[in-house]
Amino acid sequence: MQIINKDSNRKILNALREAYPTGLSVEELSEVTKLPVKTVYAQKSELYQEYYINHIEEEKQTRRGRPSKIQEEINSRKRARLVIEELYGVHDMYEGNKPIPLPPGHTIYSEGLTETLNKLVLKEEKKELSIILLDYIKKVLSRAHNNDDIKNKWAPINEKNYCCTQCGLNHEARDFFRVILMFLIDEFEESKFFMDFLKDENLMTQHAYEKIQNLLK
Repeated sequence: MQIINKDSNRKILNALREAYPTGLSVEELSEVTKLPVKTVYAQKSELYQEYYINHIEEEKQTRRGRPSKIQEEINSRKRARLVIEELYGVHDMYEGNKPIPLPPGHTIYSEGLTETLNKLVLKEEKKELSIILLDYIKKVLSRAHNNDDIKNKWAPINEKNYCCTQCGLNHEARDFFRVILMFLIDEFEESKFFMDFLKDENLMTQHAYEKIQNLLK
């Protein structure tokens, strides 16, 4: 969420989305977004590391003579363009094998664990919880959109042109909902009734229970 929450990152991503699939150079991004070139350079590194954007390079024009090392670096910078990240498409240099960026809090389960959990948790139970969680998410999203300050800073934009051009999903919304559920789990694990459960089942010592209770007061 920190990536998308930055106003500069939003401006850069919006500009690149409009310019897809051609992309924009750093200088062009600066002109379109009205952000300083230094800011664009700083944020493009962050966006690239988090798989939000990718680099492409324009075809080199054949010229007579061999350019100096400095001139070659300048030419390379001018040729470099930024595009919205994609898993399959025009600029997919990984041929569909690039690691998919996962939402915050995503867990890769040990082999065999998911099969075991599916045996322990009934389908009816999962369906009941899914209905409750969906209702919870809808209420939080509605309150976020009805508060201008929260809407502008945190809430995902619910417009189709903000959906990924490749997978069709609004990644900002996906991350927002995942954070909502993670926050709920964090609060549940800190709740008194959960602590009481751990103590009653001999999964927590009395000393640890009292220590945590004092910290949570």
